[in-house]
Amino acid sequence: MLKIKFFLFYLTISISYGFPPIKLDDVDTFIISKYLGDTSYVKTLLDDDFKYYHTPYIGLGVKSNYVDGSLLVTRVINDSIRAYLNVGDRIYEHNGKIIDSLGLSTNGAVGEIQKLVIVKKGDSLFNEIMIPISENQYIDDKTTFLESIIRYNDVWYDFDLDIKDIIIKKNKIVVYYKWEGSKIEMGDVYSFSAIEIYTLNKKRNRILKIEGIWSEKQFRDQFN
Repeated sequence: MLKIKFFLFYLTISISYGFPPIKLDDVDTFIISKYLGDTSYVKTLLDDDFKYYHTPYIGLGVKSNYVDGSLLVTRVINDSIRAYLNVGDRIYEHNGKIIDSLGLSTNGAVGEIQKLVIVKKGDSLFNEIMIPISENQYIDDKTTFLESIIRYNDVWYDFDLDIKDIIIKKNKIVVYYKWEGSKIEMGDVYSFSAIEIYTLNKKRNRILKIEGIWSEKQFRDQFN
């Protein structure tokens, strides 16, 4: 009963005076909740104007799914690519190789030309196009960010999160962590390291934006 009274008192204070500034423990819980797919907690720390700036990457600037022997373009990240590819187009070959379920491997420098064999949406003719690699970055708002963490959590059977460092200075937070997980019980383990920069609102009680930072591996992958 004492705990309930304390919670109600805390809730009343929070509503009356606003939530207190975000602290280290809040960030720690936020990151864990994000990978657990716990949108109920995550959204309490997000500003209404929240934006998530995904880590830039080198590639074709589209998202796609493998369907019936081809890659179906589901999203165009870089508007400059619309002259070559649009949602609904299908990719059948990449640099002379038949597409498989592993998708595209577009390592190379910005501007390097890739040869694709595609079929445009609503058409049945095969076309060969030459398309340059570009630097791409897509941005989520509050709604799409919350949707994305649910989808991400649904993919993984289990995971482990090692938060190596959190630095808070005024309205900026820098987070460094390592994630690893598997899609099935006793399955292959996948991992990545990430550095993210959080920007807080003026009251420092909500996250206004998160920016993903390039890793050395992403840089080296351009040359492999």
